[in-house]
Amino acid sequence: MAVDEPAVSMPAGRIDARGGVAWKVRTGAKPASARPKAEPRPPKWEASAAKATYGRAARKPGGAEVKSMTEKRLQNFKAKQAETLHAMRSRADKGAWDKLHNAHFDWWAFPIDDGSKPDFNISSEADVDVLRNDAEWLEGYHEALSLACHAWGWDLAAQRRIDPLSKGMGWTDWDVRLAKMCRSVYLFEEVELLASLQKFAREVQAKEKEGKSFFYGMICLDELLYFELPRRPGATGASCPEGAQPEAVSDRGPDSDTMGA
Repeated sequence: MAVDEPAVSMPAGRIDARGGVAWKVRTGAKPASARPKAEPRPPKWEASAAKATYGRAARKPGGAEVKSMTEKRLQNFKAKQAETLHAMRSRADKGAWDKLHNAHFDWWAFPIDDGSKPDFNISSEADVDVLRNDAEWLEGYHEALSLACHAWGWDLAAQRRIDPLSKGMGWTDWDVRLAKMCRSVYLFEEVELLASLQKFAREVQAKEKEGKSFFYGMICLDELLYFELPRRPGATGASCPEGAQPEAVSDRGPDSDTMGA
């Protein structure tokens, strides 16, 4: 077997929680440099998505699956977001950066169009607009992105690595979470945040992954490197919010010596 054949690892943050057992699966895929450029899938609700595949389970074909963003759905998004932010802030305040990524929160923290929990999928441009126009939700969305990146050792607003790293910070091999974050900011048309996440992804690919691609099982996630904005005529991306500035996160928490659970 070729030594440079890509492998998929269990995210480091999940090893401790599962008895310290790590594994690697050989994907059989060619190295990233030997494969054609990945083509990003359009939003699932677009007509052009009919031939694309979506979802990590059945890889169902795309197409318009429109669900209106009802007031009940919006409040569910905000309630789960508030719960997740409370946990993130608690771990950040304790300096427990290695534990921030342990929980499962992608569905409502970083909404996409093909997640495994349909109630938290965005299914139309109307869904995107409702969430973007809710100032409270949008502020929480930006904060969650910033804290998740901070735990990986990346300053989202400044678009650079955090140096020196605090104890527990660093890349966790969680390719699928980074892919969801990139797709989410692409769908929500966050130009500066997408640029920062993609810069981080390229640095991770070059350094931590030693040139290998991003994978979830046998599914290549390299589309995350090639999203481009604007994705629809007349759309303008939001600037990096005040809440995601370096000062908003960098000063969080005590020294790493006082790190808690």
